[in-house]
Amino acid sequence: MVKPCFHVSSISCFLFVSSFFVNSLVSQPFPRPDQIEILLAFKNEFPILKCDFKKWPSSRKLTKSWTRNDVKSFSGVFFDSETGVVTVLKMRGACLSGTLNANSSLFRLHHLRYLDLSFNYLDSFPFLPQLGKLTNLESLDLSHMGLPGEIPSSISSLNRLTKLDLSDNELTGTFSPLLNLSRLSSLSLSNNLLLNPGSPNLKELVLNNCNIEEFPTFMQNLTKLVILRTVNNRLKGEVPKWLWSKPSLGALFLSHNSLNSFEGSPRMLLNSSLRSLDLRSNAFQGSFPVISPVLSYVLASDNSFTGEIPLSLCNQISYLRVLDLAHNNFSGSIPRCLITLVQDLDLGNNNLIGRLPDLFYKGGSLRTLDVSNNQITGKLPRSLTNCTSLEYLNVEGNRITDTFPFWLEELPNLKIIVLRSNMFHGPIYSPQHPLSFPELRMFDISRNNFTGSLPHDYFVNWSTPLLSAPQKVNQPLYMGDPFMYDYYPSMYLRNKGINMELEKIFLAYTSIDVSENKLGGQIPESIGLLKSLIVLNLSNNDFTGHIPSSWANLTSLQSLDLSRNQLSGNIPKELATLSFLAYINVSHNKLTGQIPQSTQFGGQPKSSFEGNLNLCGRPLLESCFQDKVPSTPEAQELEPSKQEQVFNWKAAAMGYGPGVLFGLAIGQVLYSYKPVLFFKLFRL
Repeated sequence: MVKPCFHVSSISCFLFVSSFFVNSLVSQPFPRPDQIEILLAFKNEFPILKCDFKKWPSSRKLTKSWTRNDVKSFSGVFFDSETGVVTVLKMRGACLSGTLNANSSLFRLHHLRYLDLSFNYLDSFPFLPQLGKLTNLESLDLSHMGLPGEIPSSISSLNRLTKLDLSDNELTGTFSPLLNLSRLSSLSLSNNLLLNPGSPNLKELVLNNCNIEEFPTFMQNLTKLVILRTVNNRLKGEVPKWLWSKPSLGALFLSHNSLNSFEGSPRMLLNSSLRSLDLRSNAFQGSFPVISPVLSYVLASDNSFTGEIPLSLCNQISYLRVLDLAHNNFSGSIPRCLITLVQDLDLGNNNLIGRLPDLFYKGGSLRTLDVSNNQITGKLPRSLTNCTSLEYLNVEGNRITDTFPFWLEELPNLKIIVLRSNMFHGPIYSPQHPLSFPELRMFDISRNNFTGSLPHDYFVNWSTPLLSAPQKVNQPLYMGDPFMYDYYPSMYLRNKGINMELEKIFLAYTSIDVSENKLGGQIPESIGLLKSLIVLNLSNNDFTGHIPSSWANLTSLQSLDLSRNQLSGNIPKELATLSFLAYINVSHNKLTGQIPQSTQFGGQPKSSFEGNLNLCGRPLLESCFQDKVPSTPEAQELEPSKQEQVFNWKAAAMGYGPGVLFGLAIGQVLYSYKPVLFFKLFRL
């Protein structure tokens, strides 16, 4: 269980008072004096604390302390405009720690309707039972507080409560105190260890990460349930058929369990009221069930469904917003109807065959199309140009035989193109079709048979996101829509020499991969204009010429692979200024000269530079400097030139053989006739 963090730093805060924003609070002409007294007394119950604001879930600024003369700056406090009583108290992440006593002034605020104590760390038993005194509460948030023990029975007196969040605590025992909360419509109990929960009017029940091994029987009596979330538990076996018979159930989230089948007939779902069904990451086998015609979100990836994609999907009354059947064992062809029904269609990593239906019509809502890693043949459908909302196209790992789809540039919202590992062929440049993708961020055409060369200005008119300097973002934004159904497209990317799966595609990420084709000619200088580019892979082609020094402008570049080409000349020393460059591979080219000596280059393995004509310097063993001190001009005049040395050596060699023979012959004669004279002449 992850507890809320509480760290000490040099920034002091006066409890929740100094941790709240100074924005504004009251529309009433005056707060009641007794309410001000209670608030000031509540503030004084705690010592001055210190908080590490960087560790808390929401950023805050230091504010003034609460004072009698400045009640309108009580940030997080809201007064009733007519009576002047406190009705709302928001203390989320207010640095409260330790003990909130049972006689705390907080429990004198009897008119409170909304109370948020989340992301604090308070002792459980001294204060939790006293919450029953706040009988006007309609919304209570006690999440992320590390509360241990059982839910006190006093909470059952909060009969006006409509929303209760107890998630991310250490609560144990039963849910019996919640049984009398007849108005409760939203209950979140995620990340606890509670057993036997129960409550005739719940509309939303959240039991994520609770280690539940079977569907609790009390759920059968929740006749008004609209949303049920039991994600990431230990559910196994069959999904009970009584779930489909609930007249109000509209959204069912069962992902990340071990469920493998459905109780009853495969047509049980046909008459259900479900509009959203999430079965992802389970162990379902066999044919996909016949689904309700009102379903708009169907998520069933990462299972073992077999057979053909059911034609019952074509009977939807309204169009399918999301159909995610990726990572299963579906076979057969893609139903033609899906092309016109679905907004986000993910059929990747199955065994589908045949062609992509060429039925995309104008005005269609298709935003995501992923049929990667199947056995799709034929050509890329030209009717895709009608899909003006298309943002993501991935046909990787199929058998599509076609030329480069220049016509894709007509799609104004296209952000990601993946044609990797198919049988595309021919040039990727045409004077009649200069490429200009308005929103393109990621472009992968690797492992095909593209040929030809590229002009120096090939990338001049590419997308603004690639050409512009990267924008600073406060929070990561991903492809997809996380709000309702938590669906994100994914893709494989070769980065830093390895293939990795991006389970979520960060919108600020940019890459160009044209590796493993037959592209030739010089590398376009205009790549240096792509200021936001993070990954560039031109490896395994026939590019010639020099590495452009203008690439020093690629200040966001993190991964550069130019290996296995025909590049010559030096590695531009200007590239040593690329401070984010973590991976470089220029092996197996014809490069010469010294490797730029910087942290980025020196930290690479030796294999990143091997197989070149004459590279030297770290990390290679070859030194770029001779061992001997260079000769002075005077000494050079006395030294014979290299040609003279070679000539003299050859001349000496020509005379060496006969001279040796002649000497041996003379010696033999002297030894035969005058042995004494021989020893006098040659003795040591």
